[in-house]
Amino acid sequence: MIIYMDGKYRKILNILNPLNDHTGNVFVDYNAIFGDEIITIEDTFMFGNIIPRIESVSAPDTITRSSDATVSLYLISAQVFDADGIETIKWAGFTSFHIEGDSLMNNGNYIYLYDDGSDEILYEPNITSGDSIRGDGTFSFRIPVYGTGFTDPSFQTRAGTFNWRFLTQDLANEYSQIYEHEIVIQ
Repeated sequence: MIIYMDGKYRKILNILNPLNDHTGNVFVDYNAIFGDEIITIEDTFMFGNIIPRIESVSAPDTITRSSDATVSLYLISAQVFDADGIETIKWAGFTSFHIEGDSLMNNGNYIYLYDDGSDEILYEPNITSGDSIRGDGTFSFRIPVYGTGFTDPSFQTRAGTFNWRFLTQDLANEYSQIYEHEIVIQ
């Protein structure tokens, strides 16, 4: 308002801002009214980096280990979104905390998920991520679960309750909020 109480200017109700769901751009219309003349100027600018987020996680609640010496692969996926574009995602992954053992699995390192369309062999002889479509924002990895018949400690999957903490980082080094998933391995 430029002149107090002159009735020439009004506030236009704001609509919900869809910024987080679509782009990092802000669109603004400036309106100036002078007499019967209305002048409108449109402008667009970048809001800055928008932090990425994990929309959802697809993982079982319970995994039952086989009783023999076999390995089963379980697909774990996280749907990731970044308003600045999915191509700005640096990585997505999770840590696995064994609640009863009060310890982190995988030496505390992230278990990385991939949005590669399973085009790359990650482990020999031909283990791929299990991801369906490259670049669609769904990051995936097939985790191996070893049956109880293995005697070598390197090939044993610990039983118990685990807290999986999913995270993603973008190229501006911003992190998403943590998305937690609890899983029981029997």
